[in-house]
Amino acid sequence: MHTFRSENLTAAISTFKSDGEIPTLNEQHWDGGQCRIFKVDFSNRESWSIRIPIHVHSECQDTIIDILQDEQCILHELSRIGFPWAPKYHGSSLTFDNVVGFPFMALSWIEGSPLVWTPTHPPRPVRDKVLGQVAEIQLALIERTQESRGTATQYFSHLLASRLSRVRNGNLPGITVQNCLDQEKLLYQVLCPELEHAPFAIDHGDLAPLNIIVDSRHNVTGIIDWGFASKVPVQLAGRLPRFLQLSKLVLPPNAALEEDRKAYVAALESRPSHVSSWMLLGLSSQDVDFRHCVLESAISKGMHRSLARLGWNLPYEQAQRNGGKGLG
Repeated sequence: MHTFRSENLTAAISTFKSDGEIPTLNEQHWDGGQCRIFKVDFSNRESWSIRIPIHVHSECQDTIIDILQDEQCILHELSRIGFPWAPKYHGSSLTFDNVVGFPFMALSWIEGSPLVWTPTHPPRPVRDKVLGQVAEIQLALIERTQESRGTATQYFSHLLASRLSRVRNGNLPGITVQNCLDQEKLLYQVLCPELEHAPFAIDHGDLAPLNIIVDSRHNVTGIIDWGFASKVPVQLAGRLPRFLQLSKLVLPPNAALEEDRKAYVAALESRPSHVSSWMLLGLSSQDVDFRHCVLESAISKGMHRSLARLGWNLPYEQAQRNGGKGLG
């Protein structure tokens, strides 16, 4: 068991300030997917966000440290390229042998509130304004972080081979060898041949409303929680943001989601570039949702299990393939 000593947090953070100032710890904290978030305030009205990965489901210290270190590397790259929507890195302690008893990372606090997104709120035209900003951010992220790293097939083949090996060793309950073989056949059907040699780029990994911070006028002030970010093929990095994906795999997109997707695609079309053309190509397939789910299943064990339970098929997919169209 790991013992987190929150009472020592402000003293630990003070070591990252040149004057050694001990900040004030905000009484409230927030729990994300892997981290507990604390806010500390300094006398100059500057605030920092402190990320503690206490929700990682592992007793292995190296695993927990690696997760935080991977996020730190992503943030360093985003800082180097001047990506304005990511928090600024201030410091970290990547060890359990500290006064807090847990590894942690200190970032700038992004002012605003998490985006509230329902089928009716915010209303249009504010809704389209937000979607335009998210499209712009996703485009900028790919444009500024793209690099050549091989082919999409090589990337996905490595992921699938690694998972199959773990399944055969009995390390992934709920996933069978046949599940993996079925997945492999479908994966190579949904990959876009035109994007086989396209660059890799940083994908946030969880571009959901809770991680999109907006001000009172719905201007996006920043994107938080880069703990699931990684560099992936552009046809994965350019997929729909989390809140434009299916919420339930057994149901087709509702009318509100269809309208949101059209607005998102229109925003991409209004920003012509190599990257937007790549993204639009991936969104123009007749079975957009099925394609996304299969690609997602390569990086998500949860999606893998869900699709396997459905027989590697979305209930409405045949009708969509027979007469449907892409998002464009």
